[in-house]
Amino acid sequence: MRSEGPSPAILALGTAVPRYRVPQAALCEWLVEALADQPALARWLRSLYRLSGIETRYSCLPDASRPPSESRFVPTRPVAEAPTTAERMAIYEREAVEIGAAAARRALAGYAGCSEEDVAGPAAEITHLIAVSCTGFFAPGLDIAIAGRIGLRPGVERSIVGFMGCSAAFNAMRLAAEIVRSRPGARVLVVCAELCSIHAQPRLDRVNLTVTSLFADGAAACVIGADESGGRERFVLNRFSTTYAENTADAMSWRIGDHGFHMTLSPQVPRMVGQIAAPAVDQLLAGRPRPPRWAIHPGGPSIVDQVAEALGLTPEQVAPSREVLRNYGNMSSPTILFVLDELRRRMREEQPPAAEDAVAMAFGPGLVAEMAHLTYLPAGIVLEPTDGAAQRRGERVAAPVA
Repeated sequence: MRSEGPSPAILALGTAVPRYRVPQAALCEWLVEALADQPALARWLRSLYRLSGIETRYSCLPDASRPPSESRFVPTRPVAEAPTTAERMAIYEREAVEIGAAAARRALAGYAGCSEEDVAGPAAEITHLIAVSCTGFFAPGLDIAIAGRIGLRPGVERSIVGFMGCSAAFNAMRLAAEIVRSRPGARVLVVCAELCSIHAQPRLDRVNLTVTSLFADGAAACVIGADESGGRERFVLNRFSTTYAENTADAMSWRIGDHGFHMTLSPQVPRMVGQIAAPAVDQLLAGRPRPPRWAIHPGGPSIVDQVAEALGLTPEQVAPSREVLRNYGNMSSPTILFVLDELRRRMREEQPPAAEDAVAMAFGPGLVAEMAHLTYLPAGIVLEPTDGAAQRRGERVAAPVA
């Protein structure tokens, strides 16, 4: 049964990307240069990149600024010359901490209204840290490294959500929400950091080249706590749901190999996602009307297309997802927080800003659909129960701060 106290809410968001900005068209031509002796594959690659819906991505690797013949990550590289998993993990340990800490600082600065260089105060309020990643491991881990980098208390309670793929931010937010419900004074910092580019594989099959055309590096963080006042804008976390589609385990996988992690990705994944989207949303909403706002993890352009078709969404409703895909690509777990940040920006700019419900969703290996029903509240608006029955159901209405 839900607590009748304050609901858990995303109180602040922060995002970060690594230093190398890579235009999609330039990366395509870089790969075409490497495929000089395979013109048919190069033509297919140009079409793939043109239809990707991506204009720029970010990477921790400088390789696209050099001739492909000098890169050990180019897919034409012989397997024996490609970086080993150990070499890739060394890059991960250095770079994931950097961007993860940067995103965390921005979230803490947004939470406290301070500069990113002066987050000691809000860092001291954090009671729990949840680190999320599927692109690397080391120990002491990402949680310890980020906690030390941003100055969290030594007694902060830590958890890791590992190897759960693009939908893992929902697992972390659900855990954070349960912590806040059981301990209303808790402040949970969720940090998602992924370096997909370090797992570029030395293979020229079309599945591998498709994966290479979509994934990118990035980090995002959020502070989750009780929605106790209307003094700040926030996303109230009303409820979560998860749906596992049976007999789809082979559609998408992510496994550790000798030369990094490698993905299998069926071309049927967008269709499968479209088939489970509507039933999963109905399960989440449990009879409530579908909301006007949507945050869809843009795993690729066809994922957004299929979800929009299945749910009857307008181009405007999926615009935040397409904007993130256009500017950043698919960064795995942080991506949905980028979409929520973009949705928040658009809602904030509307005059006057209004309280509105939203559904956020992402899809990952399983196949699984992870979803959350949220309410965006601008500063100055609180949620209040309409009556006793509504309060028992966890339903509230927006009202100005008294």
